[in-house]
Amino acid sequence: MTDDGLKITIRVSPEEIQLIENYMYQFNVENRSDFIRDAIKGYINLRRNEMDAPGMTENGGIFVHFSDLQLGTLANLTKMGICLSEEEFIRKCVLDRILPKDAENKAIDEAYASAQDSASR
Repeated sequence: MTDDGLKITIRVSPEEIQLIENYMYQFNVENRSDFIRDAIKGYINLRRNEMDAPGMTENGGIFVHFSDLQLGTLANLTKMGICLSEEEFIRKCVLDRILPKDAENKAIDEAYASAQDSASR
């Protein structure tokens, strides 16, 4: 980017600087200005999407906030091998609640019948 843009100054805590530096290192962001510009664009897009459809993300998914305790629990379930990922566990919990059991059983029966048919060929 050229140096002809408007310059702004912000105050951030040492902890926030460390978060920024860690993110920049992890995602190979070259400088703080690039990080802040991208953060501003991301924030605006997030807010714009929330206004269009509260809770929905840009690609049509749902963004859900969890507490640190809940996130820690999900991470531990993943480490214990209960699920492949936190996202997969949440998706399964939601589907277990909204998908009728008879629909799931019907899909399993159809999948089994299809496998039997394929195996007999």
